[in-house]
This record gives sequence, structure tokens and C-alpha cells, in this order.
Amino acid sequence: MAAPGARPFRGEDSYIAERITRGMVQPFLEQKGYTSVEDVRLRYGNNESQFVSAIDQTGLPVKMHVQSCWRRDRGMARGRLYSAAQLMAAIKDGDWEGSIRDKLARSESHGATHSLFVQREGAQFVYAAQVPLGAVLPIWRLQRRVSDRLIKSGVLGRQTKNHAANGNSPTIWLQDDRTPAAHEVADVLWNHAGVVDLVGLPDRVALPEAVDDTFDDCIVDREQIGSDGAPRIPVVRSMVKRDRRVRAEVLKRAEGACERSGCDARRDWTGFLDVHHILGAEKSDRVWNCVALCPNCHREAHYAPDHDEINAELLEFASAFRQVASS
Repeated sequence: MAAPGARPFRGEDSYIAERITRGMVQPFLEQKGYTSVEDVRLRYGNNESQFVSAIDQTGLPVKMHVQSCWRRDRGMARGRLYSAAQLMAAIKDGDWEGSIRDKLARSESHGATHSLFVQREGAQFVYAAQVPLGAVLPIWRLQRRVSDRLIKSGVLGRQTKNHAANGNSPTIWLQDDRTPAAHEVADVLWNHAGVVDLVGLPDRVALPEAVDDTFDDCIVDREQIGSDGAPRIPVVRSMVKRDRRVRAEVLKRAEGACERSGCDARRDWTGFLDVHHILGAEKSDRVWNCVALCPNCHREAHYAPDHDEINAELLEFASAFRQVASS
């Protein structure tokens, strides 16, 4: 427990960011072709553990202990040069490997077969490494050795702290591009047998083919463009199934006002607000993936140059309405 007046180890914004990340795991796995995905959360005070069971793309059952990487601030360019996840806040009795073994044993006691290290940036994962549980300690051990070698050789500049032994916290690295040679630490992870780069897997849902909407450059008579009394033609559509109750619940929550921060658009008549699926309806049709937006904000969430940032803010707002299971 922190001493009176001491700064807490984690702030509320950190817990909010972590909940957003955890909420994205299930739809992400389903997008990558995992089936029968089940997300279980365990609460320990303010902290939360997440175990996700699924059938992978090869048909094998897996159960992953999810661990999120450090927050990635889109406003800080240098912060996007590295990615790492702490295996635990602090080791016990100065025993690095023994503490990691205890950590992995606890994961195994919950039936976990793998660790899943995820790095979120905005509304998407930029890294997601599925690591066999038995490979975590060997990877950490080798990353520590590689980091020590690079530090001693002087190729990391002024860096003197070992990547893997981060203060008192054992850490797994997914990226380090701060110096030309630092990537060798993260390479240990990605080159290790059994590690799967989930971001690199193909999506299960194929994207629609691009529509050729080019127009003939020849000069034409405008009177000949279009038609009067156009005939009706049959159209076959494919839509994602949605639960009407989700839309109703989100609109009820909004009470006629756009839910995007800073927008004061409000109308009393039905049909003014759109219900926007932040991660896409095919990934998650849940109240905590939806916001009620005015038509302008809805278009910006899809097509604005900064739509990723917009959706990240919307996701942070909507995630507050998720009811987290506890035990």
C-alpha cells in the first residue's frame, strides 16, 4: 500500500485505457478467424485479469492470458517507437526467474496455454503476440541477455537499464526502434518458435471489392445524363445481423443529444441520431461499442482524416457502459 500522500502506482485513466484494450480483444480474435471466443475477467480490487478461450484458425483450442502493453500516446512520436508489457509490477525477494515461474504457474492454474501480449494504438491493435506459456520465460531470459550485450557494446547510446529487467519489473518487448540496433531485443520474441503474430494474420471477413466509379472524360451533353422514370432493379445485399435492442438502448441513453464530446447537436424528433458501431458491427454489436451521433459526427467518424483519433475517444466513452464480470 502506498504511503499517505504518495503518488498511486496507476491512475484512473490508466485503468480506463486498459478496459478499452481488453474490450477489443474478443472482436479482434473473431476478425482473425478465431471461433467460440469466450472472454472471462477476474477482478482483484482495481486490477483485472483476462483469460480468453477460443478455437484458433487451425482448429486447435487455446486459452490466452491477456497482457496489455504500455500505453501508446499518439501525441508523442517517440512513444510510438517502442512497445513492451510488464509481466508483473515487481519481483519477489530479488528472484527474477522464480517470480516469473510463479506468475506463469498462476496462469496455468486457470487453464491458460498461451500468453497474449497486445499493444493498442487508438482503435486498433498494432501488435498482438500469441506466445506459448512455456516460451515466456525463455524469451524473457534471452531478451535480457541480448539487451545486456547491446548495452555493453555501446550501440544503445546512453541507455544503461536492461530492457527485460525494467527496474524491479520483468518485461517482454514487442518493439524498440529508438536506436538502430535496439530491434534485436524485440526480434527475440518474434523469431521464437511457436510465437504467432496475430496482427499479421489475414482477416476472416473479406473486404468488399473496390467499385470502379471512374467517369468517361469525353465531353457529353448534360441533357443526355440520367433518365426520367427510371426502372426498378432487384438488388441482393449482405448485411451484418444486429440486435435492435442495442440500438434502442443507445438512443435511450443519448436522450436526443449527440454523444461525441464537444458536439452540442440535439433534436427532439426521432431519427435524428445515428447509432455508430465504433469497432464495426461485424466485430461487436454491443452497447459498449456504440455511440449515438449526429449525422455530421457520424460521417467524421468514418471518413475524416483523423477518424482513428475520433473513434478512440468514442470508444473510451462507450466502454464505460460495459458491465465487467467479476469473481
